[in-house]
Parts: sequence; structure tokens; C-alpha cells
Amino acid sequence: MMDNQSNKRKFLRVAYDKALTYEVIDSSKEKIASNIITAISKNLSASGILFITNVTKVPEITSVLALDLDYSTANVCREIEEQALVLNDKIIGKVVRIEDNEDNTCGVGVAFIKKSDPLTKDIKDLLK
Repeated sequence: MMDNQSNKRKFLRVAYDKALTYEVIDSSKEKIASNIITAISKNLSASGILFITNVTKVPEITSVLALDLDYSTANVCREIEEQALVLNDKIIGKVVRIEDNEDNTCGVGVAFIKKSDPLTKDIKDLLK
């Protein structure tokens, strides 16, 4: 039996247990921050990714991230490349969910920003 959450998803999520790094795009400076943070991905789809990070390194909800991950090894690679906004070989996404885990980590859900999405000023400035 499928739960309600599964029915709402447009893309199949695949297990994807790999290291990744990300940087928060600092909208006040209109550039990618220099603080590179390492995390471990859990699953991936053409629309987003879920990764695990230490509670002291959790980005804020609605933060815009530049994700450096090897999505080319995943089966959803073509869909990601066709739809997601990529800047300097990094996928741009927005934090949409944060869940506390019991082991001093947090799960962070990120929705990839699509090329067709209206872009905020900070992202537009990065593309110049």
C-alpha cells in the first residue's frame, strides 16, 4: 500500500548514499559563500535530494544552496541535467525540509531550482 506522500511525488527517488559538498548562496553578497560543507546524500530524484549533515552545519529553511555532487552516476542524471539550474558545475537548489534525527544529525531536503523557474535577484546576479 502506498502512503499519501508517495502519491504526491512526481519523480521516483533512488537510494543515493554518497558524499557531497554544498555552499550556501549568500543573498546579501550575491555570491556563493566560501564555506564548503560536507554531507552524505540519502536519496536523489530529478526534482531534489535528501542529505544528512551534522546539526551544527544545517542550512536554514529556504536557503539557496550550490550542491557539488556526482549526479552523473545516478540513473536520473539526464532528467537532472535537462531540468535543474546548474552554475559552475553545481546544482542550485532550495532547502524545503529539515528533520531532526536522534544521532546529532539532521536530514535536509533540497528541491532543485529548475531552469524554467522564475529566478530571485541573487540567483540572477550569479548567472551574469
